[in-house]
Amino acid sequence: MTDIVAGGLSAAPAQFRVGTVMNKTFAILGHQFWKFTLLTLLPMAPLLILTLVSASSSGTSGAAVTSAGTGFLTIALQSLAQATSLYGAFQIMRGQSFTIRESFQIALARAVPVIGVSILCALATILGMVLFIVPGIILGCMLYVAIPACVIEKSGVMASLKRSVALTKGYRWQIFGLFLLVMVVGTVAGLVLVKVGEENIVGQLLGFAAQVISTTFGAVLSAVIYHDLRAAKEGIDLDTLANVFD
Repeated sequence: MTDIVAGGLSAAPAQFRVGTVMNKTFAILGHQFWKFTLLTLLPMAPLLILTLVSASSSGTSGAAVTSAGTGFLTIALQSLAQATSLYGAFQIMRGQSFTIRESFQIALARAVPVIGVSILCALATILGMVLFIVPGIILGCMLYVAIPACVIEKSGVMASLKRSVALTKGYRWQIFGLFLLVMVVGTVAGLVLVKVGEENIVGQLLGFAAQVISTTFGAVLSAVIYHDLRAAKEGIDLDTLANVFD
């Protein structure tokens, strides 16, 4: 783990750079990929059940209800998956180890506000998409680090949203590029895997696997973005940021 720190993961960048963010994200995932994937898979496990139910009820009146339930649960559970990954990402950036149990303890302590933040972010983004798409993209970039702010700074729902707006100001084009990358990779991977499974239950399972992996990547990415934004805008060091976990 010391080689990651020596490589500059823990050093505050002079300015927020897309390349630096991506390098850190891949380095963190490369160090503990399966542990981060498990951190995402466990909160999202109920979605696997709904996926299987949805596949078996395709074409029935219950399919619409299942789809609606899946959509709501996806928002809530993906937000928890993101929260569980924050601790691990910060620990690796500090050159420290982490456990699944510790990660879940951190996330569950902030579960209610995190889910609230996630739902409001989703609603705002969807509403913006309805208004000619561009406002939705802008809102998505503005609120990209609301969940890390909620967990790390222990802020309330509205305070976390406002904090994200403040932190992302001046860097939203860079965040848009990263946001777009996550969306495109996740969508393409899901479609390809579903196609490979010929839209049957195998395809559904492969699509779920792609969703877990893309969520894992997005969760670690959001932690790195949050850290680098605060380092660039406020000059705060990593250990000070991570004191909340001690």
